Amino acid sequence: MIVLPSGGDRTPLYLAIYRQLREQIESGAAAAGSKLPSKRAMASQLGVSVNTVDGAYGQLESEGFVESRPRSGFYVCAIDALQKLPSAGRAAERAPAAAAGIAVDFTPGGVAREKFPFSVWQRLLRECLELPGSLERTEAQGDPGLRAAVADYLRAARGVRCSPEQLVIGAGTDSLLYTLSYILPDECAVAVENPVYNRAYRLFARMGHPVRPAEIDRQGVMVEPLEGCGPMLLYTTPSHQYPLGLSMPMARRVRVLNWAGAGDFRYIVEDDYDSEFRYDARPVPSLQSVDRNDRVIYLGTFSRSVAPSLRVSYMVLPAPLLALYRERYRGFPSGVSTLEQLALREFLRRGHFETHLNRMRVYYRNKRRLMLECLEPLGGQLRAIGEAAGHHLTVQALNGLGEAELCRRAEAHGVRVAPISPYFMGECPYEGKVLLGFGALGDDAIRDGCARLTEAWRVGNF
Repeated sequence: MIVLPSGGDRTPLYLAIYRQLREQIESGAAAAGSKLPSKRAMASQLGVSVNTVDGAYGQLESEGFVESRPRSGFYVCAIDALQKLPSAGRAAERAPAAAAGIAVDFTPGGVAREKFPFSVWQRLLRECLELPGSLERTEAQGDPGLRAAVADYLRAARGVRCSPEQLVIGAGTDSLLYTLSYILPDECAVAVENPVYNRAYRLFARMGHPVRPAEIDRQGVMVEPLEGCGPMLLYTTPSHQYPLGLSMPMARRVRVLNWAGAGDFRYIVEDDYDSEFRYDARPVPSLQSVDRNDRVIYLGTFSRSVAPSLRVSYMVLPAPLLALYRERYRGFPSGVSTLEQLALREFLRRGHFETHLNRMRVYYRNKRRLMLECLEPLGGQLRAIGEAAGHHLTVQALNGLGEAELCRRAEAHGVRVAPISPYFMGECPYEGKVLLGFGALGDDAIRDGCARLTEAWRVGNF
């Protein structure tokens, strides 16, 4: 039985008829193979026009619920019942339990939203929307103009020796690592710093490459255990090791480069993820700028320097790997919006990026200084380790508290901090180290969070 809308219900009549017939078919009330009333009969029965019924029947036919048979009418199609899988639990039940009661979140990764150049970016997007090709796809490596602008910036700021032809623009670091993994030979093993940006080793492992840890000391990654290996890629963060915050000195850099040059197929991925933000000295020259054997793959991103939502990263490929990329990746489209690429190109060309970086270095330097000042009441019970760089502090408890206890006490006082152990392949050899991200927090939140941590972590309070 079909019931037409009444009263203030403005649902179109054909849509109301269509929905009720569809429900009857899906529930089995209208059996497969059964014939629907003719359009005229249905129109007469409901007191509507034939065109209204025709609209409902036409929609059912276009979706495959009924079929029209010449000079016969409309018949219900056979459709299997949709099986309902057992629920894995409501979303609210699956949400992290720690989400409740968190007043200050020191999880690393955020940036200062209030300092984003919204007006500049909006203007550039509007202007670029009018450019020829703004609605077209770019080539796989990315917009040529953007690649030229990035190459100019890297040469000036990081000493990277590259041409626009060597650059590949990708939708974030993970996307570029997928691309790199795709063009590497299957037998090429991957060694990753331990600890490391943890999605890197998971990504390479899922792509089928043998993955092994490369241990680090206070000077960075140690390559001696990798001597004698076959084809290998070494993933490292030499300028600001993540998550420990160390910087690789020149002697160790030369040793790593010599290791790469001694093998037939050895390459280094230099992930320079936040090199723009160093607060006590000029940024350390890139590993790629020292390389003379064309063995360094340089990786950088605008997610840290501009905004995480701007999923634009870049990779500089040495000539041999560039040839592999063009052979194996030909025909793949770019994963980055053309409009965003054009806007970012102009952001770089017109000097807005340099202005933004200079402003943010001062801003984040002051945030870091405030964090350290606010943690001073802990005195000899806590210390910051690593370089004065980036958007987070790595801190170590000196009062005997372990990582789990630091996190538990912080959470009990309404603060979330990031444990360091998930960044290790295997067991974490360090005790009492956690990460405190400050990039997305205002001064009041930093003061409040540090006061809570001081109360939480002072030995004798629990």
